[in-house]
Amino acid sequence: MNAWHVVGSRFRIAVCLALVLIVPAAGSASVDGQALFEKRCAACHALPDIDNPPAEGWEQKLAKMAPLARLKGRQKNAVLAYLSSHVELAAKTASLQEDKAFFEMKCSRCHSLARIYLEPLTDKSRRHVVSRMQAKSGTGWLSDADVERVLNYLSAATLEAPTPPAIVATASADDIFMARCQACHTLERVSVRLGPGRSPEMDWPHVVSRMRAKAPQWMTDAEAAQIIDYLQAFGIPGNGG
Repeated sequence: MNAWHVVGSRFRIAVCLALVLIVPAAGSASVDGQALFEKRCAACHALPDIDNPPAEGWEQKLAKMAPLARLKGRQKNAVLAYLSSHVELAAKTASLQEDKAFFEMKCSRCHSLARIYLEPLTDKSRRHVVSRMQAKSGTGWLSDADVERVLNYLSAATLEAPTPPAIVATASADDIFMARCQACHTLERVSVRLGPGRSPEMDWPHVVSRMRAKAPQWMTDAEAAQIIDYLQAFGIPGNGG
């Protein structure tokens, strides 16, 4: 073998190695289970409802249908993985919806749900709050298992703070008070402070400022001032007002 043959052989070997590194080996490319399911299964009949798995389960169903749909081993596994992941996601979604309904039923007894969504909390501070609510309401309403279920939901759910309702420029102080203050707690709680057993030392500027600090996007400075004036108009002097 002369020098040119040697050089040519080495060049061909180098090219082959490069192709091996660049081009995936046959059968190594990923298989799109959803695309296969929608294409192959719709060739003979309407697509099965993936939200209603067959009684025997997708694995057994595919064992029967795969040969008819010409699904080979990897293709069949890809379709099964797609259907199984959808079943798992649907189950988690349904469970989360059940936990949400449970949370809303338990926690709306004493205050509005917006209060929880408005104030961002860590897992630690949230546990402290829910445990405090349990102590107030009693274990007959919130058992230890109920507390864990509520906390698990709040930790897993994506909580989106509600948008403050628009208030027209001509709104009265009473309208502003109703729109802003009842978002976080019932007005009965404020009425108690305004009623016969009210405390003459109630510092409304401090109370309103503290509430606003929890959700600054919910109340403007001007609205806070109007609410303070509105509450003080009931004849309750404040320490700082």
